[in-house]
Amino acid sequence: MEIEFKIDEGEFVVVSPFRVITKDGKTNKFQLLDAGRNCWLELSLDNSRFSIETIDERINESDDIIRDKLDSLIIKVIEAEQEGTDLTELPTIQEERPFNPDQIKVNAKQFSLRLITEMIDGGDMDLSPDFQRNFVWNNFQKSRLIESILLRIPLPMFYFSEDEEGRISVVDGLQRITTIKEFMDNKFPLRNLEYLSDSCDGRYYQDDGKKQGIDPKFVRWFNQTQFSVNVIDPTSPSKVKYDIFRRINTGGKPLTNQEIRNCLSGKALRHALRKMTELEEFKTATDYSIKSTRMEDHEVALRFILFHRMIEGNGSIEAYNGYMDPSLDDLTDELQFSQESELSKYVDLFSNSMKNAEYLLGARYAFRKITPYDLEPGSYKQLINKALFASLSVLLSPYEHSLVRQKNDEFALQMPLAQKIDDDGDFWNYLSYGTNGRSNLLYSFDKVQELINIHLSF
Repeated sequence: MEIEFKIDEGEFVVVSPFRVITKDGKTNKFQLLDAGRNCWLELSLDNSRFSIETIDERINESDDIIRDKLDSLIIKVIEAEQEGTDLTELPTIQEERPFNPDQIKVNAKQFSLRLITEMIDGGDMDLSPDFQRNFVWNNFQKSRLIESILLRIPLPMFYFSEDEEGRISVVDGLQRITTIKEFMDNKFPLRNLEYLSDSCDGRYYQDDGKKQGIDPKFVRWFNQTQFSVNVIDPTSPSKVKYDIFRRINTGGKPLTNQEIRNCLSGKALRHALRKMTELEEFKTATDYSIKSTRMEDHEVALRFILFHRMIEGNGSIEAYNGYMDPSLDDLTDELQFSQESELSKYVDLFSNSMKNAEYLLGARYAFRKITPYDLEPGSYKQLINKALFASLSVLLSPYEHSLVRQKNDEFALQMPLAQKIDDDGDFWNYLSYGTNGRSNLLYSFDKVQELINIHLSF
């Protein structure tokens, strides 16, 4: 979550919001930090509005522009914290370009609606049916799109990605494609039309004995509709589709990085992540804190797979380069054609890990940046910390839950973790700022493994 300010030298600084949480409780203070942890603004939050307490004099923006940016930011901050994870990510510094621009190949093509439906039915186009499951179009939006097609109004550009075997994934335009397919499958009637209400309102795509279809002339017009598509050639670097998606993802409610991955991932990975996040043990271990609204739950599950695979292959996460989103993109692409049987083991490991975490830490404290103060009655419940979630979930996953219960007391890691975070200033800082950083994750994994070795028996 980033915001940009113009500074005196005619350049810009990119900052991220961090809630200031002291070791004796929660405050409503925020800082806007750049990637070097330099503070540019200090803010207080009152009645869902930011008030500026201090501001760096190098920021060269009018008061009105600053206020507009902060008003926009507060909505994102509130939404993010309602998702159940803390704000601990910093802007990326000088990230390497993910691909050579000379290798990009995007071809302009024309597709007919009939061809699209045939590709979907034949399995050559993946609609990712669980994509944006909480933000699907309503009947009004669907009907207006179909009416536009019937009126022969050109549709906006679509973006597809083609793989080496000719299969298509939808990079942009998924809701439109899904709506068209649902209409041709007679799944909804047209309602509240603006221009064709007399001839088409209440009608379906075709007659089926119970449902009245639109006039045959409209069916012909509909089927003959051509629309423009930019198709990413399979010889282009795989990261191109993620970059294109993020660049064109500027609609009314831009998608999160995980929603984009969900759209572009293979079915097996989507199903595995859904199974992981639907586990009752995941929900109870996190105290139902991580929400599914913007697929925050899927992202933490994907992080589990990412780091578990690193430890499987190398015995550590040394291979992690510190760039979380590109790493998750790469993993999503790597698992594009995996079979469900290959990924099912991560569902089982995740299930075992969640049971262990809840038993050893308690649902109120598992995966949270706790200190002894937080263990006292009436204390504020900390948000889920992504660095702790990754390290604890991965490192607790190999131990059989029944054996953990047999040889260890309940909540055996609760006080040791809280005391370690309280005593170790580096650990506190690494869990507080830029938790996606390589040093942060390496330190977190190291300290959690140390706690497991000292305080648990197997």
